[in-house]
Amino acid sequence: MCSPCCKACKAPPVCSSCPPMCCSPGISYCIFDLESAVFDTRHVYQRAVVELVSSYNRTIPELVLIQCGPMETAEMAQLICRKCDLPVSWETFRFQLNERTSDLIANPTLMPGVQRLVTHLRKCCMGLGLVTSCSESMYCTKIRGREDFFDNFSSVICADDADLKALKPEPDVYLIAMSRLGDAGPDCTLVFDGTPKGVQAATDARLPVVMLAEKELPFCWSELASLRLETLEEFDPEDFNMPPYSCTEPPPRKSKTSSRRGSQISGGSRRSSAARRKAAEDAEADEGEEEEDEGEEAA
Repeated sequence: MCSPCCKACKAPPVCSSCPPMCCSPGISYCIFDLESAVFDTRHVYQRAVVELVSSYNRTIPELVLIQCGPMETAEMAQLICRKCDLPVSWETFRFQLNERTSDLIANPTLMPGVQRLVTHLRKCCMGLGLVTSCSESMYCTKIRGREDFFDNFSSVICADDADLKALKPEPDVYLIAMSRLGDAGPDCTLVFDGTPKGVQAATDARLPVVMLAEKELPFCWSELASLRLETLEEFDPEDFNMPPYSCTEPPPRKSKTSSRRGSQISGGSRRSSAARRKAAEDAEADEGEEEEDEGEEAA
């Protein structure tokens, strides 16, 4: 396997088996946020909040839901209790919210497009890191049954990591992730995150970041992102001078529909030609009969 961060224009001998462009100048490392870029849990908190508030016969205004987007759980609980006039303390509401979200994200789904992208990047010899807001034990629970996929990440930074002193929006988590990827630096590392605080953290670490934002998220909260997308299905590696998918994926099979259609067309044309010939012969026969009739009448 090649050294992912080599900057030579020509790939060194050890990279001879790698796809084209894997060692060209550009992005050589990628760091993914587990909760918002690998797992699609962006709607989990919103769903949990709506269901919990409804259990108290209250309705949460849409504007309050939007305001909750970049907040920590404690700050969110205080805002909701105040705005919705809930008959419980914000501490109780936070505890209930954490329990509800834990149930909802026990078996989260993968972000659309992430499996294809991660597989492609590893085949291109790129170093991949992962950051998460959960503890190491919770992380192990979340990835259960998907260990083969998560083996693609050579570095994982959990919330209870000994070196992590401050959570997002502080840049610590991304700085630590870079340091554990070896030669990773701001000039060759790309971040994928779906939260405003994560985008802020990556920006403060001087890293370009692709924000995977919900459609309803105000654009003012994604201004710091290099690119805003809804899912990774929309991501094109070539936009960041990374190897295209064509380097690691077989070319699409040619459809046989066109050939069948061509044969249908040629068959149809043969039938129409035969019909035209028959019509011409019938017309000539009719003309011959008319001439014979005229001859008999003249006689």
